Amino acid sequence: MYGMMLDSPEKYLSDFDFVNASIQWESDGEKVVGGCPILFGRDAELEALKESYHRSITSECEVAQIFGPSGIGKSALCDKFAEYATARSDDGGATGCIYLSGRFDRLQQSQPFHAIGSAFDSYCTWLSTKDQSMAKEVSSALKRDIGKEIWRLAAVMPNLSSILGSEYLSQKYDSSDDDAVDAQKRLRYLFCEFVKVMSICHSEAVVLFLDDSQWMDPASAALLNQLLMTSGSAVRYHRFFFMANE
Repeated sequence: MYGMMLDSPEKYLSDFDFVNASIQWESDGEKVVGGCPILFGRDAELEALKESYHRSITSECEVAQIFGPSGIGKSALCDKFAEYATARSDDGGATGCIYLSGRFDRLQQSQPFHAIGSAFDSYCTWLSTKDQSMAKEVSSALKRDIGKEIWRLAAVMPNLSSILGSEYLSQKYDSSDDDAVDAQKRLRYLFCEFVKVMSICHSEAVVLFLDDSQWMDPASAALLNQLLMTSGSAVRYHRFFFMANE
């Protein structure tokens, strides 16, 4: 249900089988479909993204990439895809996906999970203001599946309190014995559990768009790898992780 585009996959996601990725790229950063680079017209590229998206929500997780020099239409392509993916049909069929976005920043590389946390933080805000019924369902599932330890996620998703309640998050475990590596590993696990709860509670697909992935911090790269591998092994949940590089 989720989609992903990742810059330099051989560096960050070495465990993933990119041979089966739906969109292939040349080493110089130009996309190739049928042997011809098509980053200029963008219509064919948009169709390739649509096809990859639909395959990902009906079968197995797929990986796609968008990258290249500035000014060739990457942002316009992403915006057009977002418009398509979030559209709701008039006949009550397709409900549109939940589209989350975050941006990596060179100056914030010292803050692990910043871009991903901000994307899911926006989801918390949206859910608490737009769908109270679903917010209660997600809240119950998070409390059941993650428990008190969810306060760790609140450190990178402040608006999680709008779903769970600030009183619940105020009850923290003692983490004084955690070193940085263990704390990040625990956060990665909790992020995966959070995404799993979203997958169970929502019938809509979820698209995660991460911009400027060339500034990705190592902790975020490890998290995305873990999410990707988890989604590949879960039959029930289809994830399409989507990242773009400016």
